[in-house]
Amino acid sequence: MRKPDPERIYRARRAATFRRLVDELRLDELDAEHWIAAWEREATSQGVDRHTSSFWDHGRNWIADNRRHV
Repeated sequence: MRKPDPERIYRARRAATFRRLVDELRLDELDAEHWIAAWEREATSQGVDRHTSSFWDHGRNWIADNRRHV
């Protein structure tokens, strides 16, 4: 059995989050990428491990909260 690749899982979850922002929230692709990159920077500044299973759950909440203030 192959060991899970945390980076591959991270990229798959990132892609799923991107699709959700575009398909469900109707952001254009550039805006979706902007918000994802902003969350990644924020998480890095807070020392959040991007390989945790909750990284993108927190990211979606952070994006939703910050979009309300724009």
